Parts: sequence; structure tokens; C-alpha cells
Amino acid sequence: MPFRPTSVAVHPNAQSRLDEIAEAATMRRQPAQAIWKAIHAAVPRIKMDGQWGEVIPPTATPGRFVREFGVTNLYCIDLPSFHRLFYTIRERDVIVLRLVGHREYDRLMRS
Repeated sequence: MPFRPTSVAVHPNAQSRLDEIAEAATMRRQPAQAIWKAIHAAVPRIKMDGQWGEVIPPTATPGRFVREFGVTNLYCIDLPSFHRLFYTIRERDVIVLRLVGHREYDRLMRS
């Protein structure tokens, strides 16, 4: 049976990046439209199964996520144009932590 979270929330650190993508998508800019569409497809799937994303093993979890958010579990969803959406599960809630592009993803995974 899939884990159904109580809620899906966006951490304040991720909100500004999501707002930027939303604004660019509204202005019909690519790749923002494709990323925004993929996010809107991913959220209902996460609501149905909070563990739907790819699990990042604790040994591979970037130290920045541990220091900044205190995560003990981390999930990643691949989006268009080499973007990634990271989230965690706390108690019964899913919290979106960060939306990153390819360069930032590489930096995070090396930290």
C-alpha cells in the first residue's frame, strides 16, 4: 500500500525558485513551461504515493540538505531540461525542499 501524505508543502527556500518558473511559464518561455507542466504532473503522483520519487540513499544525501534542513530521507524527481525537484517526508507530510538546474545539482551532489 502506498504512503499517502497528509499534505504537500513547499519550504520557503524553494518557493522563490518555483515562483520564477511559474512566472516564466506564464510568459510562455521554454524550458520553464515544460518544467512547470512536469511539476504539476508530479504533485498529484506524490499526493497518491509520497515515496514516488527516486530515493537518495543516506550515504549519498548532500551534506547541505542535512545541514540546512536536517533531512533523514531525501527524494528526487527528474524534470525536463535537467532540472530536479528534491523533497523529504516529515511525519506524514511531504515538503518540497529545492528545485535545481543541472549545474546546481552537480554542486549539491559533490557537497
